[in-house]
Amino acid sequence: MRDLTTQRRTATTHASHTGDLRARRSFKLALVAQAAAALILAACGGGGDDALTPAGSKVDANGSQQQGNANTGNTNAPAPAVDASVPPVELPDTIKPVNYKLWFRPSADLNSFSGRADVEIKVTKQTGAVTLAVRDLKFDASRLTLTPTSGGPSRVLVPIPQSQGAFYDLRDPTGDIKPGNYVLHMEWTGTINFTKAEGIFKLGLQAATGESSDAIVTQGESNFAREWFPSWDEPAFRNTFEVTAEIPGDWKAVANGKQTGATKLPDGYQLVSFAKTPSMPAYLLFFGGGKFDILEDQFTNPLDGSSMRLRWWVPPGEAHSAVAGMQFTKEALNHYYNYFQIPLPFDKMDTIVANDSYNNKNAGFGGMENWGAIFEFADQVLVPPDGAPTTVHSMGKARSFVVVSHELAHQWFGDLVTLDWWDDIWLNESFANWFENVTKITLHPEFQGNTWDGYAAVKQRVMTLDLQPTAVPVQHNLSDAGSMDFLDRFAYNKGGHVLQMLENYVGKDAMRKGLQSYLNKYKFGNGTPPRLWAELEAASGKPAGMVSKVGDSFVRQTGVPLVTIDAQCNPATNQNVLTITQSAFPNKNVYSGYQWNIPLTLAYGDNFGQTQTVVLDQQTAQVTLPTCSAVLANPSGLDYYVTNYSPTLWSALLAQAGSITNKAATTNIAGDATQLYNAQIIDKALYDQIVGIQNFQPAVATLAAQSVTPTGSLRPQAVQLQQMQSMDRPIHTFRYEGVMKHLTDIKR
Repeated sequence: MRDLTTQRRTATTHASHTGDLRARRSFKLALVAQAAAALILAACGGGGDDALTPAGSKVDANGSQQQGNANTGNTNAPAPAVDASVPPVELPDTIKPVNYKLWFRPSADLNSFSGRADVEIKVTKQTGAVTLAVRDLKFDASRLTLTPTSGGPSRVLVPIPQSQGAFYDLRDPTGDIKPGNYVLHMEWTGTINFTKAEGIFKLGLQAATGESSDAIVTQGESNFAREWFPSWDEPAFRNTFEVTAEIPGDWKAVANGKQTGATKLPDGYQLVSFAKTPSMPAYLLFFGGGKFDILEDQFTNPLDGSSMRLRWWVPPGEAHSAVAGMQFTKEALNHYYNYFQIPLPFDKMDTIVANDSYNNKNAGFGGMENWGAIFEFADQVLVPPDGAPTTVHSMGKARSFVVVSHELAHQWFGDLVTLDWWDDIWLNESFANWFENVTKITLHPEFQGNTWDGYAAVKQRVMTLDLQPTAVPVQHNLSDAGSMDFLDRFAYNKGGHVLQMLENYVGKDAMRKGLQSYLNKYKFGNGTPPRLWAELEAASGKPAGMVSKVGDSFVRQTGVPLVTIDAQCNPATNQNVLTITQSAFPNKNVYSGYQWNIPLTLAYGDNFGQTQTVVLDQQTAQVTLPTCSAVLANPSGLDYYVTNYSPTLWSALLAQAGSITNKAATTNIAGDATQLYNAQIIDKALYDQIVGIQNFQPAVATLAAQSVTPTGSLRPQAVQLQQMQSMDRPIHTFRYEGVMKHLTDIKR
């Protein structure tokens, strides 16, 4: 049993986080559908200026509750500093690492390694042990010491494994570690993994000529850093790292910080050292060593004209295959610097690219966003020139750009600002997914599929998957019965489409401004959904709580909303009174959502040239449009819901379908029709009429490319579903082996 001093903190600790934690954890204990639904309604209920009211009610143009002035007394008092931290989940919050000096040396056969560390730690509450995460490491029990930085004798600690989880207590026999600053010295041995890409693992780095040489690289996400060094490898802990290593003399080495030294050793090894990193979580620490070739270039910072050194580390003889990837790196960095207006805290950016002649890892990921030292597998990003010698089976330039752009987006979302806990992995991955799509469409429309109508078709594919029994929320519910693998296609793809919908709702400028504020306020700290929603809301000027209600209702529920619209024209006033209802689209979800806060945009008038946006926060509501015309919901084609119309509105819409020139909109209408037909909500005659419209024909082909086709059944054929899922394979996958106790969670 774990020592009480190592359990997660109670509700009385870190009081400043209470509101954040309450909002963050409120859905993580939902173990049955009814309870989950009740909680969702409680947190995602209606209200606000642009919310709809129940049918028959009068819309209040200023219906949100006004917030009182929080400032009392001295109105000139400076605003309190923002706390960008979050409490840890499994490790105690009374001991925090400050700086980690790490040394390691692989054995000659690259099967094992020796490691040691001097870690500056801060103890804030008297304790009997230093608790950290350890997996498959063996301590040298005679070399575990704790020394006060203020002076005084060192004490030898005793390593005791905990009964649950990969944790050790390094106990002080006196049980008396007082608050203060210390240096923790540790030495250990560990295994270099061969059949799995975790901790430190070995690769067969295959040259363009076919020859192979062994190399080592590291993988820390999610909790694999503990297989490399005894760690505080929860994302709540951020500290600096200084890495040194002894490696074979003919190797080149790379890490997060720039290399500061290389010294030859008498035994043929070399000692390499690297600069201190910025403050960052342990899972982003990286080291790579082997006989790499290097392609080098420079990136010019568009904000101040400074230069950043760019290097692509590739298998021998493959530098020519990295030319396209290097260009993509510069393009994506330029886009992100201009968009975020926040430079990265490095004067170099390395991309380490490896193949593996052993081919036995089943790694499950194509790239990893280690800060300042991105790791990629070669087939994902290298593009060999025609006729050039290579052993790389490339997926082509389009795939290379997507992976490069995705991992570079993480340098801000995930690295500069880190998720608070793994159930919120979407705060990393949804943003990287969204930005990879926006950048590929913006910067490389010449690549096949890099269009907004292609993105609308991908959304339809994701919605099809979101109706299946395998669907899970973007933001997972966390409990002792919950998922132990938080990375899935919904955290990537559905979350990315929800972000696109939020941008449509708040506006591009407000979205950008809000994200800049979020990154600036919480840089070198942790993001949470409430922190994100608050910054988007402040930037957009939306009614209090409305952005969070919209966002939470989509990321915390499975399934897809079905919006149904009917209309009654008043010929005396030429006004169209719309009756709008929402329900869960028919699905096979285990726990389906049933009510959302939907940012609903309605286009109407001549050529659908007028629009009105409301938030549908009730099951049924009414809205009045100033003219009796055809109505088109979701005119961008990119919002995350399916729309059905009354027969009269379908007829009016299809009569004017030729005036819809936005290809994403036509793709979405045809996609919605496919979903409705497969759920047997509309019949085949209406479906054929919709997709038979001349300017909808390209949309049908675009949808078919994403396996969104008429089946006459809610569930696609098994082979089709398998194809859809394989196309949505995440870039990363990982297993999670934490100790989750929801009763402890309640105490928080």
